[in-house]
Amino acid sequence: MANLVTKQMARDTRKRSNYMVAVLSILCLCLFTYVFTQWQQNGSFLPVWEASDGSDEETAGVYYTLYDSASGEVIEYMGRRVYSGDELLTGDNRYYRVERVDGHNAYCELLGECAIEQVLDELYSGSVPTVSTGAGTIQYDLQDKEIDSISVGTRNFQSVAIYCTHTDESYVPTSGTESKHGGGDILDVAETMVTVLENQGVSVIHSDNLHDPHDVNAYQRSRKTAAELLRGAPAAIIDVHRDGIPDPEYYATTLDGKEATQIRIVVGRQNQNSEANIAFAEKMKAYYDDVKPGLIKSIFMAKGNYNQDLAPNSVLLEIGTHTNTLEAAQNGAKEFAEVLPQFLGLKTVSDKNTASEDKQNHASGSISDTDSGTGKAIVLLLLAIAIGGAIYLFVTKCKGRV
Repeated sequence: MANLVTKQMARDTRKRSNYMVAVLSILCLCLFTYVFTQWQQNGSFLPVWEASDGSDEETAGVYYTLYDSASGEVIEYMGRRVYSGDELLTGDNRYYRVERVDGHNAYCELLGECAIEQVLDELYSGSVPTVSTGAGTIQYDLQDKEIDSISVGTRNFQSVAIYCTHTDESYVPTSGTESKHGGGDILDVAETMVTVLENQGVSVIHSDNLHDPHDVNAYQRSRKTAAELLRGAPAAIIDVHRDGIPDPEYYATTLDGKEATQIRIVVGRQNQNSEANIAFAEKMKAYYDDVKPGLIKSIFMAKGNYNQDLAPNSVLLEIGTHTNTLEAAQNGAKEFAEVLPQFLGLKTVSDKNTASEDKQNHASGSISDTDSGTGKAIVLLLLAIAIGGAIYLFVTKCKGRV
């Protein structure tokens, strides 16, 4: 009788052990799936910086009005949510910070004015310019720049990375809708920039990956695209968008005798690269104000990330609004791209064969990157198997002792 009880107890112990192994194996599989997904989406095991990215954009036609708190003057319209602490550099170079938000009205404190003439003089002369504001002095970091040209740095021949997070964005006068699932007009705007740059011999790392739908997870989906583009070590990475202000005249302008749209630069202030990206955007505006006056509408420093934590020299461009025509937006994009190489200090090459060789080399690099990513996935899988095996051996040894 005692032997039967002992055997029954041993069977019960084995069952419990088997259940434990099964549960631990499932937990290991879940952990591996999470880690693998995190790596594939973010290119890192670290979590994405907390931000209100996709959710901060309003439905096309819904917008915020920004007021000067002291004068009551309307200083800007914004087709994205505005939060206290957001900052704005207007087209006429006034710095504002949002003090409070009441419904769709935001009230801003004037911090000071950017002395654009001084900035340009300093850019040409080679010293470090400053901007006097009511809150103190803002330093521009302009290290390693060439004296004979406005540039953010002296570099060897490099590339520019361009992609679109909200690939559905479209222009109503052209397409009859502000959103086209599966490929919107904004992809054509980005392609215009790519063409203009490549015609100058600049290497462009371009992705037309779709990140639909236009929801709060769009930036999470485009994060993988941005990480892949950054493997090519671009001088700058640009995420191309359009705004949602209903007034077609708000962005409308004329450049070189053609109808075009202005461009707003948006920088996220919720990541470790925010200071570098804001400084980069400010230098960009100063340069374009000099060579393409009226093209840059403003810089908005928003509560958000926009995947700009991945790299400095990262900006989001809003090229016109949904009530402008695609052609006008493309003209604005063309004007922007024409002088971007000079601003970035990139070499332009006339030898198309050299440019072709660079593209082939980049394509070869992409294959290596893919292989590298596959190798990492295999390592993770082997690691998960090893952990599961160790757990199994531990449980088996415990069973033997019982």
